[in-house]
Amino acid sequence: MHTLNTAPVGADQSAASPQLSWARETARRAREVGRESLSDSDLESLLHSSAALLDRAPPDENVAEAIGAVDVAVRRRLGTWRVATWEIDDLYGKVRGVREQVEATLITSSSRVSRLRSEPIKDEACRTLAKLLTRLRTEHPSEVRLSADVYDSLENADDSGCLWFSPTEQQLTAAALLLRGVIVEMDAGEGKTLASAIAVAVFAASGRSVHVLTANDYLANRDCEALAPVLESLGLTVGLVVDGMERQERRYQYAAQVVFTTAREVGFDYLRDCVAESFDRRVNPIFDVAIVDEADHLLVDQARTPLIISGDRVPEPMLGTDLEAVASELVERQAAYIDELYARLPLDDNGDIQDLATILLAGGLTSRLVSELDRSGISTRGVYGAISRLNDEDEGRPLERDLLFAIDADRSMLRLTERGWEEVYGRVDDAVSAYGIVQATRARVLHDSGADYVLHQDGVTLVDRLDGRPMMSHRYMHGLHEALESKEGLNRQGRTDARARTTIGALMSNYKTVAGLTGTALEAANVFAREYSVDTVRVPPEIDSKRVGLDTEVFFDRNEHIAWVVEQVSHWHSLGRPVLVTTGSVTESATFSSALTERSVPHELLNAEQAEAESEIVSGGGEFGAVTVSTGMAGRGTDFVVEREADLAVVGRTAELARLIVERGDCAAFECASQEEAEVLLEVLNEVESVETDVRHSDCTTEVLVCRRRGPCSTGEERLSFGLGMMVIITSLPESPRVERQVRGRTGRQGGFGASKLAIYINDPALAFSRRQGDIAKLSATQRGTVEGPEVARVLTDVQTDAESQRERVTRAMSEYETVIEGESRSHYSSREDLMGSHQSSTLVKDMVSNWVSRRTKELDDQRTDYETRFAIVSDGLWHRYGIDIGTSAHVAPSEIRQDLELEVHRRLSLHRDRLGSKRFVLAVADCRLRSADNLWPARLAGMQDMALTLALGASPRHAAVTELAEQIADTGTEFWADVDDVALREMLNSGHVAVHDRMGDNRIEQLPGELEALLQ
Repeated sequence: MHTLNTAPVGADQSAASPQLSWARETARRAREVGRESLSDSDLESLLHSSAALLDRAPPDENVAEAIGAVDVAVRRRLGTWRVATWEIDDLYGKVRGVREQVEATLITSSSRVSRLRSEPIKDEACRTLAKLLTRLRTEHPSEVRLSADVYDSLENADDSGCLWFSPTEQQLTAAALLLRGVIVEMDAGEGKTLASAIAVAVFAASGRSVHVLTANDYLANRDCEALAPVLESLGLTVGLVVDGMERQERRYQYAAQVVFTTAREVGFDYLRDCVAESFDRRVNPIFDVAIVDEADHLLVDQARTPLIISGDRVPEPMLGTDLEAVASELVERQAAYIDELYARLPLDDNGDIQDLATILLAGGLTSRLVSELDRSGISTRGVYGAISRLNDEDEGRPLERDLLFAIDADRSMLRLTERGWEEVYGRVDDAVSAYGIVQATRARVLHDSGADYVLHQDGVTLVDRLDGRPMMSHRYMHGLHEALESKEGLNRQGRTDARARTTIGALMSNYKTVAGLTGTALEAANVFAREYSVDTVRVPPEIDSKRVGLDTEVFFDRNEHIAWVVEQVSHWHSLGRPVLVTTGSVTESATFSSALTERSVPHELLNAEQAEAESEIVSGGGEFGAVTVSTGMAGRGTDFVVEREADLAVVGRTAELARLIVERGDCAAFECASQEEAEVLLEVLNEVESVETDVRHSDCTTEVLVCRRRGPCSTGEERLSFGLGMMVIITSLPESPRVERQVRGRTGRQGGFGASKLAIYINDPALAFSRRQGDIAKLSATQRGTVEGPEVARVLTDVQTDAESQRERVTRAMSEYETVIEGESRSHYSSREDLMGSHQSSTLVKDMVSNWVSRRTKELDDQRTDYETRFAIVSDGLWHRYGIDIGTSAHVAPSEIRQDLELEVHRRLSLHRDRLGSKRFVLAVADCRLRSADNLWPARLAGMQDMALTLALGASPRHAAVTELAEQIADTGTEFWADVDDVALREMLNSGHVAVHDRMGDNRIEQLPGELEALLQ
């Protein structure tokens, strides 16, 4: 057994950073402030006075004062207050007796109150607690302010440390860094949640509005409930926004100084506000300070994740040809052709690889193809190379001539071949139907249930490829999601158009200050700096982790890979050691779960299909004997906690196993991954009477030998592995070194034991098409036919780095297009707000009419046709669309026609003006324009997305394409608002009654008397 160093990348450099040094010094000063002698009220005043000075130079002393005040509040509200807020059974030591005595003495019956007063409690701690519990019967805890003497009295009675709770120096250091707007890296179990709360309190006390963004609603609820007592005791208001809240409740919660929520909730509220019909329908989240939990996941992995507010579902048009049937036929015919290719294998070497290459193009990397590759000894990379070579030799793509469609190497794209298009257009004769067939084909071939999506009661739910979590609010666009619904036999819910759209990254740009915490930040430091202009600093743990990383291993046979994982899990489970098996997809997690079930190993399965049970499964995943099989979602925001009792139980079971081995006359060698684990095992084994121990050292491991105390072993030595803490087995190559370190960090929290091992299959999706797959195959194999060791780990890190660089290039390219669209969207929302705020005058109405007249009569100036024809076109259009008759004479000059037309329009509008009054008329015009803009904006938004996609797929360099996109959007923007005015004027000209939408402040607008308004209608 070999081990490798799992220290974080860049830890040494970060530890020496000036920011970390400053933060550590600030934390030291905060702890030295010594504000324990202050009452709660004085503590609150100290915090607010110190925080108010944070923006003034020099700020260091003020930061220390403010953090010190919060530090004391944390120790009191999360520590000393336990004597009043915890259940009696959770207390221990003397304070439990104090609580029991007070509970038994307090009387609620009015007939006995006088007797209680006549028999006062003599013990000081009891008297103090009695007063506190009495107040809590009529006062909310946040309103109760206590003197320092109260805390001293209760703490003096705490002989066993039951009430002791104190932020660590690392947490105070992290809080100081957050106040500087830094992304902080802290190991799992180091208390990121409490560190953020300290910074949140200081930010809020300084007058800032703070959003604490967590990974999901469960964590937002949990953190709010846990931290609200501290924040409220300091005079701060706390809000919570989660899914299911009504608009009025959301508005109320967002008004708090500190709001616990998720980026998803804030994002959708922001978009709903952008398209709200009036100001009073907004919830108004305040974008000031964002403290982000799991910052790398939100700000890096999900930065380009779209948030979309959709309109009403649009029924899909009934098409003459059953597109689903055509797509199914294409897939079935290609599958039959693939079967023919398999049937003639094996051929000679050249024929083999050519047919395998055709199969790969036709169906992608399926389990059947992988088995054939294993049999033939040909690597996936070799087959892919054959495709490229044959295409280079023959520009006509020779392998595709008999195919209906071809699949890219990584199964990310499907395209119809020339023959495929002939088949499609032989069935349909329009591009819309042809595109529908392509999408239906993609749904059947590229998107797998259990990998890309799962089926829930609400239908098809997409799965996040990075962490395996379900994305309940997301849908594929352009008919693909509807095609998946048809594929699964579900009713198609219909297409929706986006009314408003943004991305997580764009949403975060609304905040003035962005800071956050995560267990893996250093690898993404460049992204944080480039995209968010924030630094990244690692805070080293209070106690170094005892976690070890075992050698990386690659298997060349899939069945052997699965069998090895099951064998490992079975062994560790027999010792009671908690095990976490992480997989790359829902399907893969189900495969390992089935294999463990066959072996009768009890376990929990956690993936997108059981997402609602995540917190429960994770909370029990560190218990003695627990086995968890999970996709990457396990442990994001919650920790697997292995208590000391579980480790002691593992040692006890191992000692019992050693006793049984020696009693039957055998010897055993327990292989330990670290010297410390060996020492723990030795200490216990030496207490077993019948066992004699010894230690054998090698370069990388320590073995504890056990045999019978008297007499030699009769049958030889049994070799077994021993370890403490959680064992993490990673069965699929993570997306990047950062994500891998994140998975390994599920174990060994707070200086505890633990081990992790990456053991993957050679045709793992991340490795199969990498140019470095061949480097793995060249390495020397072990006796069981695998390759392992530092060189394997190095190659796989290169694979991850290559993939990450490619993703970053694509992400940066797409973000440039997204930035242009986002800019236009924000400009539109600003214009919308002007309309809602009635920032419009009679002059603007006059210009609106003048411009409309020019557009409606522009054909009169077209010299390519005779004037009578031009006049007829304009006249017919005005009559049929607006009911305006400009006469029958074609000999009137265009200028006179325009003048008469403008007068007629103003005459019709004056009817509305006379009825409503001038100010309300302007409001009515604004409302018409607003409704028109809202109706036309979805098509505008979709059009911009199509422009971006077309330019991105074109031959122009990226920067030139982005520039062209910006120019096209600017040009079409003028057309958009012209169309808005056309629609608005049509409504006003064709309507006998134009109403004003109810809005805030209407009671201050002049109105006609009811009698006069009735006469004008």
